[in-house]
Amino acid sequence: MSNANSAIRNPATAAHEIDTDTVALFAEMLGSVGTIADRIVEQILTGEHSYTESTLAVPVLHSVVTENVEALLRGLSGEHRLLDAPRRAGRVKAESGIPMAGLLHAYRLAGLQLWEEMIARSHSSQSSESLLRVSSSVWGIIDEYSNAAAESYREVIDDLGRKDQQAKSVMLLSLLEGETAHSEIPRLLRALNLPEHATYLVVAAELSGTGADPMPGIAARLRAAGIASAWSTWKGEFVGLVGCTSESDVAIAINVVAERAASRIGISRSVTSLADARNAVHQARLSLRCTPRANIGVRRFGSAPLDVLIVSDPQAAAELRIDVLGPVLELEPRERAPLLDTLEAWFAADGSTAEAALRLHCHRNTVLYRLAKLTELTGRSVSRPSEVAELYAAMRAARLA
Repeated sequence: MSNANSAIRNPATAAHEIDTDTVALFAEMLGSVGTIADRIVEQILTGEHSYTESTLAVPVLHSVVTENVEALLRGLSGEHRLLDAPRRAGRVKAESGIPMAGLLHAYRLAGLQLWEEMIARSHSSQSSESLLRVSSSVWGIIDEYSNAAAESYREVIDDLGRKDQQAKSVMLLSLLEGETAHSEIPRLLRALNLPEHATYLVVAAELSGTGADPMPGIAARLRAAGIASAWSTWKGEFVGLVGCTSESDVAIAINVVAERAASRIGISRSVTSLADARNAVHQARLSLRCTPRANIGVRRFGSAPLDVLIVSDPQAAAELRIDVLGPVLELEPRERAPLLDTLEAWFAADGSTAEAALRLHCHRNTVLYRLAKLTELTGRSVSRPSEVAELYAAMRAARLA
């Protein structure tokens, strides 16, 4: 990155390589910087409409142009040149809403006007040949200045973008925490580009230690579907508020989240009033925890009520897990895993040992043997409904631990 205070010395423009006629030409032009700047400003305002439509005041534009012309002429004369002038130009124009294309176009217009001025003056002083010999240096320093201005411009835009995102994060979290006065909610929604009258979903996604995006491109994908959303990092999670203007939008939003999921994700029930946002955040976070750790999955609140009950009270869940499956959990991993996998497959197969065997790629007798082993270890049989319920709840507690 360039240092704004670094002096730049270009051998191609060193004083001993420029003859006295050309040095005299640049010195003469330094005495007319104000007049030259007037012409350049007029060219910019006429040839680049973004300046007349911006908040940049003409006197400020004139001062920026004057600084750049003077610095450029001094650099061409062989003086140590600083990049303060073009870097200020980049900052000022970024802060005034001038597009990057407008910034660079202004430098091209200024370069052409400056070159025409040099040609006209060289004819009158009969130093045209000397000027032509340093023409590459003239355009080289103009390019150097425009590049420095562009770099400074990008730095400002990046900084403004960060500040804007920070401001939006504060507004979003204020809404989600339920601490916003009712009268202020419409203003915050407008600032976040969210609809004022909508059905809202709160989404919570687990952030990994690697910093990977848990839902790559989620905001853009929702926007492409015509659905507005706002996102921020909060308490170790990536949270979002999604504004849906119809029931079909709700279904689309949930599908988009599922498509983009790269971690554990929870989605709240729909809410029509942001007075319920705090509770919706709680629902989304509980739903996130209903997917086992290290897995990728999306759960919506209400889709797995038993899992929600389990993750809502970790201590009770731990007691349930140990009371029912304690002897199984004490086994070595290579013995424990097949038993729990078989129990899980048997439940997924609605109690069919044949279907469970297909799921596990083993013989049906193997499933029967493992279920019998579970009964032996836990004292609970898969043939008694009340004990089956305990086994299922304990198995889910083990998976979600």
